[in-house]
Amino acid sequence: MKKLPLRAVSGGLCAAALLAILFLRPLACIEGVRAGLNNCAEQVIPALFPFFVVSSLVAAGPLAKMLGVIVWPFTRFGLGIRDARAATALLLSWLGGFAVAARVISQMYAEDAVTRRQAQLLLICGVGSGPAFVVNTVGVLLLGSARLGWCIFAALLAANIIAGLLARLLLPAEPLCSGRVCPTTAEQAGDVGFVAAVQGAIQSMLTVCGFVVFFSFLNRVLAEFLPAFGPARAAAAALLEVTGGCIQASRLGGAAAVYGCCAALSVQSLSVLLQMRALLHRELPLLPLAAARPVHLVFSLGALRFLLGIVPGAAAAAVAGERLIVQSRTAPDAALVLFALCCVVLYGCGFTSGSQKSIMDRNSERRSRRVS
Repeated sequence: MKKLPLRAVSGGLCAAALLAILFLRPLACIEGVRAGLNNCAEQVIPALFPFFVVSSLVAAGPLAKMLGVIVWPFTRFGLGIRDARAATALLLSWLGGFAVAARVISQMYAEDAVTRRQAQLLLICGVGSGPAFVVNTVGVLLLGSARLGWCIFAALLAANIIAGLLARLLLPAEPLCSGRVCPTTAEQAGDVGFVAAVQGAIQSMLTVCGFVVFFSFLNRVLAEFLPAFGPARAAAAALLEVTGGCIQASRLGGAAAVYGCCAALSVQSLSVLLQMRALLHRELPLLPLAAARPVHLVFSLGALRFLLGIVPGAAAAAVAGERLIVQSRTAPDAALVLFALCCVVLYGCGFTSGSQKSIMDRNSERRSRRVS
């Protein structure tokens, strides 16, 4: 009799359990899916989709060598990456979060701008949550203090840098000839125009929203079998999905809420790791990033404790007690800023695709002919 592999058996059992839950708890499943769809429509898509498009255009354009000048000393001397575009990729990762990190770093790897080992270092340093989510959602809405949000973001950023420096020492060196196949024409930097950037952003957005909806369903089902709140509920939610983990951690109250949110953001959850696997280039392994998260957790909590002791008012805000959790969506002024940023990028690119001239260029030529 042929033996079934353990991985296939465990996957089949999990699928059977989820199928049973769909029939036993249909209302909870529907509520979880509906909450995930609302989260995508009100928070994920408005925040990530414009950044996906803009980051792809920036990474493939002439600004890629200039925008990350502040981060360049770290990537050059700390990580040992000579290409200046790596600094821009790291800066975009810190600002946009893990999904932007996976997309931009994979794009650079496909263009042969970085090697496999360098891409892994950038992922370890760059994967995390952006300041908009950490400060506005976690800091202001969940913990009631923007100061706490900035302290958590600074602690996570410091842990990213330390984990990256340690990874440079521990990751094995690459062979001189890796035998990698050269990128195709569609993957080269010169072919990443506005149309390709939007198409890639749509595909990435669908991937992210799919995982958000599924893990929102899992979190809602989990609530049927665990206490409504508490350390066990917060830990289980944080291992599944970041946002749900931060919400449950914030209900702990006091300093436990602050450290719990920091821990959830540091671990980044199973949902994030699976999203990274779906968005990353197929030749980039996920194991180094997953192995670095426990180290990141230790250093982020230590850095947060240090920052709470030196930032005025942060310690008092951390022990102020339980906060009110409210539902939010992207503000109109933020949407207008994102729209203006897209317009600026489009104007700079000139709506060009290959050798075609933009509408602005053709209009300027017509005006010059009329004058002459």
